[in-house]
Amino acid sequence: TPEQFPSVVTLLAESYNPHVRCGAAMALGLACAGTGNREAIAVLEPMLNDAVNYVRQGVLIASALICIQHTEATCPKVKMFREHYMKVISDKHDDIMAKFGAILAHGILDA
Repeated sequence: TPEQFPSVVTLLAESYNPHVRCGAAMALGLACAGTGNREAIAVLEPMLNDAVNYVRQGVLIASALICIQHTEATCPKVKMFREHYMKVISDKHDDIMAKFGAILAHGILDA
């Protein structure tokens, strides 16, 4: 169930392997899509500043999937995610893959 999944994936999200971290983030996004699950968001938040570009891309997309169809009233982290997406999109020094993830996430969040 979406309520139990974040506890299963927490250790994978802290893996040394970036592919495992990216997979954990995407699995979390898909399993908890549309729930606004605070535990899932708490697992993803530290990964927003990961050193690996495709991990950041996966985390951005997964965060949007979790918060889809939620407003600031139902999920307070939506505002923070929107601001982070815009920061990544507008930062000309950020990586292209992370920017692409932020653009997709911004679109998913507004779907």
